[in-house]
Amino acid sequence: MKTRAFLTLSSVLASLALTIAPVLANNGVELKNRLDAAESRGSVSREALVQLRAEQTALEKQEADIRAKYDGLLPARKAVKLTKECKKLISKLDKIESKKSDNTAQNYGDARKESPTPQVQSGKKADIDRLLAIRRELVGDKSLSTNAKNVKVVVINGTVTLRGVVNSESEKVKVASAARKYADDSKVLDELEVNTR
Repeated sequence: MKTRAFLTLSSVLASLALTIAPVLANNGVELKNRLDAAESRGSVSREALVQLRAEQTALEKQEADIRAKYDGLLPARKAVKLTKECKKLISKLDKIESKKSDNTAQNYGDARKESPTPQVQSGKKADIDRLLAIRRELVGDKSLSTNAKNVKVVVINGTVTLRGVVNSESEKVKVASAARKYADDSKVLDELEVNTR
């Protein structure tokens, strides 16, 4: 009787391990894909991304160590624990991405009287057309992060002022280049800042 109960328990545990392993693998793939997408969108700071990738690597190493200890197998209890940890990381990424970015502290130009703000945007047709052309250029560039696509563009009497925070020096150059396509170099005021977080 005990042997039969043991065999039944063994088969239940084996089937549980077989169903958990793919879930763990899928969570690992989802986490990797989500981190890659967050990096390409620029929706997570570099520091947070490095931390999340380090935690992902630690989970992968932990799984490899467990498999090495159990001859390539992953015990159900350990698989469940790893799956929970992987889901926690995915949840952590969701929380970081859902936080609204607040670059007000870095966007010091609002406090300066001489720097134009979107509230004083010119209503002249030529200025509005120039603003729309620059905005289309930025939004259409797939290589730019969300921050770069959302910089402030103010056009007054043909002079374009760019303000806000971008993720890298190369993005700063790309945004300024987009503005220079529609305005003279001397009429583009680049007040962009590179995110240092």
